[in-house]
Amino acid sequence: MPLMDRLITLTQHVRATQLHHPGASGELSALITQIGVAGKVISAQVNKAGLVKIRGSAGTTNIQGEVQHRLDQFAERTIQDIVGRSGHVCALMSEEEEEIIEVKESDRGGYVIAYDPLDGSSNIDFNVSVGTIFSIFRKVSAGVEVTRRDTLQRGVEQVAAGYIIYGSSTMFVYTVGQGVHGFTLDPTVGEYILSHPDIRLNATCKVLSINTCNGPYWDGWVHDFMGRMLARNDADKRRINDRHIGSLVADFHRNLLMGGIFLYPADSQSPKGKLRLMYEANPLAFVIEQAGGAASDGCQRILEIEPEWAHHRVQLIIGNAAEVELAEECLRAGSVVEA
Repeated sequence: MPLMDRLITLTQHVRATQLHHPGASGELSALITQIGVAGKVISAQVNKAGLVKIRGSAGTTNIQGEVQHRLDQFAERTIQDIVGRSGHVCALMSEEEEEIIEVKESDRGGYVIAYDPLDGSSNIDFNVSVGTIFSIFRKVSAGVEVTRRDTLQRGVEQVAAGYIIYGSSTMFVYTVGQGVHGFTLDPTVGEYILSHPDIRLNATCKVLSINTCNGPYWDGWVHDFMGRMLARNDADKRRINDRHIGSLVADFHRNLLMGGIFLYPADSQSPKGKLRLMYEANPLAFVIEQAGGAASDGCQRILEIEPEWAHHRVQLIIGNAAEVELAEECLRAGSVVEA
């Protein structure tokens, strides 16, 4: 029977994938399933955000100095309660929390999860798609103690990563290094059903995603790159479109399915970059590479960057490999000119 002629749930898919790994204990499969459960709970709240008093600002700020929204806090509590108590993780690293959350020894498992509980939450009041981004690492240090070696690993050490996007439908997209697969939540039965098997990035880059209002703060190479991309549009045809939602997970998801490139370059306002390596760049870089694309900070592959601390920020260029290479070329040329 062809793959799409029968229903395959997320749980079934994850377990089947892990069967191909000799010695797999099933703990990673169980952890991914629990992340999916947390996503269902968050999705239910996002979908009724206009009906209950969880919209808008919570009147607090997170470690990044950003205003927290009530749904940020709800998503954070949900992940801590469900994933943190699953018995499969020893530590949780959240974009919303200053300190790493260590699970009590009696409940510790063999993995570390880094996550953005609700990316794009500032858009929730306007019905814009938001999402949860996650990254999973194995605990590598011996014993039960959680060490820096466990929590500050390079992206190449990820064993799984993905995101849950809450939009017109809720989708769970993940990779364990064997391709990228997408599952759509069927709210009538409460299950994620395989809807996008083996996602591959479109060979043609159709979309350019960047906040052009930051233009006055950009380095020269970004303007050079933009000029080269826009030059593809001529009297015969518009070959590239500008699409920027302002919700990273939504921009990334669209580009993954359509073919496109997303940039959040460093600038005079954020000289080290704005996005977080552990919670946003690493997991999405793992996904895009598995789909045939690339992710870079302009100088090196995102997955090779050594994190300096839990909230390490980076410049992010992610999408079709040819366009990522073009951006790197523009950056190198700009550096030569400045030198």
